[in-house]
Amino acid sequence: MSSKHNDFMSFCALSEAKGMGINMKLVVMGDFHYPRMVDASEELREAREQFFGGMLKAFLDIDADYHVSLGDFTNEGMNEELEYVFDRIKANGTGRTFIHVLGNHDAYSIPKTEILAISGQQRYHRIETEEAVLVFIDTTKEMDRKDYGGEVDPEQAAWLDEVLRQSADKPVLLFAHHPIPNTTKLSDKPMLHIHPEYDIWPLMAKKSGRGYYFCGHNHMNSIVQKDHWHLVQTAACLDIPAFRLIEVSEGQVSVETIHIEDPKLLELAAHIGQNMKHFKPKAGALGEDADLTLTVVHS
Repeated sequence: MSSKHNDFMSFCALSEAKGMGINMKLVVMGDFHYPRMVDASEELREAREQFFGGMLKAFLDIDADYHVSLGDFTNEGMNEELEYVFDRIKANGTGRTFIHVLGNHDAYSIPKTEILAISGQQRYHRIETEEAVLVFIDTTKEMDRKDYGGEVDPEQAAWLDEVLRQSADKPVLLFAHHPIPNTTKLSDKPMLHIHPEYDIWPLMAKKSGRGYYFCGHNHMNSIVQKDHWHLVQTAACLDIPAFRLIEVSEGQVSVETIHIEDPKLLELAAHIGQNMKHFKPKAGALGEDADLTLTVVHS
């Protein structure tokens, strides 16, 4: 096993440990892209079941206060895809608090009201804890396959502005699908960020104290700092079978990358990714060492 990668079992043991001064833990999944594969061979459909089922089990096996999907949980947003992933979460996530933010692929095929009825989730909301304010927003267009860039509607932007203002100096962990323009890798490219017309950075820049922005969409690990915010972009699970573990303790926030080291799952990921519609493997998705970990000590 490569020493460069964090050992999954070690993280599971760590996450079960008590009395280590960690007040809150979140485990975060990047773009999952569960596909329906209507015309696929039986062999490929079986590979799909083994990989996506195995990844969901690994995700839910990690002990954390919150389990978060950064969107594109499905590949085309079809009813059968949505029902599969959320049925699996309900069946295997007993005792887990699962939160899903919408991705553009999730919103391709049916109205958002129908997606939320299947998922039982909210389009945007916040959770305030003693340690931090957790904020979940929707940056997707509805049923638009041509423009997969991000937007934030005015009503939601006004709500976010108020949430950030009320957070005062308490750290904010903000979860969305699309990156902020010109920040994390590829976010300077067309449709690989929230469109400048709807850019929420001016709202974020006004926040007092530290902020952390977690996103997916661009299928590449990337961590950058912009002013008093750290922006953490996570690769797609088919490219890099891994999750982010966020730990919030008094005076500190840390992010680690938990790599799934199961050789079979790695083999299945490569096979599916090369034989799936609406998905193209991303070269360089892993990123550099600085894109895998983050520790920020608050003054």
